[in-house]
Amino acid sequence: MTSLRAFFDDEAHDFPAHERPAAVGSPASPSHKAGTRLAHMSVGILVGTTAGLGGALVSADLVQVRQVLGLSPTQAAWLSTSYVAAAVPANLLLIKVRQQYGLRRFALVALGLYAAAALAQTWVTDIAAMLLLRAIAGFVSVTLIPLCLFHTMQAFPTKWRLRGLVLGIGITQCGVPLARLLSPSLLGVDGWRSLFLLEAGLALLSLAAVGALRLPPAERARVFEPLDLLTFVLLGGALAAIAAVLGLGRFEGWLNTQWIVVTLLAAPPALLAAGVIELRRATPLIDLRWLAHGDVWRFAAAVFLIRLVLAKQEMALGARPHELESLAAVMLASAVTGVLASTMCVNVEKIARPMMLAIGIVTVAALVDGIGTGPLPTASLYVSQSAIAFAGTFFLGPALLLGITSALRHGSGALISFIVLFGVVNALGALAGQALLGSYMDWRLAAGAAEQAARSDTMQLAAVLGLATTLYLAGLLLLRVRRRLAELRTEVSAGATSKEEPPTAGSGWTQPRVVPAIGAIMAAVAIWGVMLILAAFGRV
Repeated sequence: MTSLRAFFDDEAHDFPAHERPAAVGSPASPSHKAGTRLAHMSVGILVGTTAGLGGALVSADLVQVRQVLGLSPTQAAWLSTSYVAAAVPANLLLIKVRQQYGLRRFALVALGLYAAAALAQTWVTDIAAMLLLRAIAGFVSVTLIPLCLFHTMQAFPTKWRLRGLVLGIGITQCGVPLARLLSPSLLGVDGWRSLFLLEAGLALLSLAAVGALRLPPAERARVFEPLDLLTFVLLGGALAAIAAVLGLGRFEGWLNTQWIVVTLLAAPPALLAAGVIELRRATPLIDLRWLAHGDVWRFAAAVFLIRLVLAKQEMALGARPHELESLAAVMLASAVTGVLASTMCVNVEKIARPMMLAIGIVTVAALVDGIGTGPLPTASLYVSQSAIAFAGTFFLGPALLLGITSALRHGSGALISFIVLFGVVNALGALAGQALLGSYMDWRLAAGAAEQAARSDTMQLAAVLGLATTLYLAGLLLLRVRRRLAELRTEVSAGATSKEEPPTAGSGWTQPRVVPAIGAIMAAVAIWGVMLILAAFGRV
């Protein structure tokens, strides 16, 4: 029992000030040997891939899953939307769970639940049960992204930890092109069940890896308050409902379905009530005062618009991804290139530039797709979609870093609020983009346009949105960065001066040895995960 408790809990350790985490619930930042850094990188890639594939495997194969299960288009849309709608509000609650109950316990329990939900989905065919399991998986999946970031940051020397942050968030975004590449092989083995076998196998491998390789201990604190639950119900419920409307409105009719109309009427009062409660609290669940700053909401608007425009990729590919395996491979390679380029080129003083470059690339790609009139696939499609895949991963790391550097100057409360904001804006922006562009294409088809003409018109709309977003970024983000340059240079100078002093001694923390019994259990979990992955591809 003592060994089991030690396995789930972080051991106490007194870290010096320069190695302590920026916020409660995050791991410390000691120096590691090269072998340990490589191990953290491997775990980060594994967990990030698991997180990225979780939602992408179903959304990329929605047409095929719908056909096999005999679902209507609306039921199929619910299948993918339930995952996102549950994930959107999850950060509101799960960040405090991590802070109060410990990072390691939080990670292991979450990965276990995620694997269990994926395994259950391989046997369930009832649509109601499937929606519930997808929602559970979506809610728990939010824990995987920070876990990926923590491991990739530990893989870099202290002075390059921000590169690890950019790399980690980029890894999680490679899930969609990877899902498009793997899906034909998976569906050809055991249909939709293979998708969930792969998801469960990766989750079990991640569980074994995280169990064997500890992150440095994280600080804990009693952070939950009774009003947190009320805020979560109001704010989280409203955000989940908005996500459901964005995901289903196109299929059920924006104003022709009762539940959509009721949601649109009920969500604003719920958001307002949550805001009033939070503004009156000394320790709010989310810091609305900081979020109300002009720079913060203008940044959120920029990320939302970028996500809106990036949704054009789904419209360009349409419902024929399995005819384009070679295109999926090119898109995956481009996405990985974008992650690596973003990691290598990150510069705190020039963060707005890669964001503008990325959306400029998307604008040009949308114009190329809008002009094209030939059937898919074409050479221009390969160029445009690989460019968008590159831009989609290239912009996200700098965008995350831009917000975090601002939040860190306002304390841990602002950092937590930014993480919540970033997750919500990304998810809702992607849903809103698909809803807007998809509804426009449906309207063009209903007006009598041919499918290729309707798709071309939709791409032209995406190009207009991209151009507007580029101008928005140029007019707001660059001005914001320029206003901060003097302050940043002062901070850098102050930091350089302090570095001339003798460095503070490290904590001496090292990876604890794995107890043999625990090691055997983790090895068994890993073998189980490998077997599920092999079964997904028909290798056992």
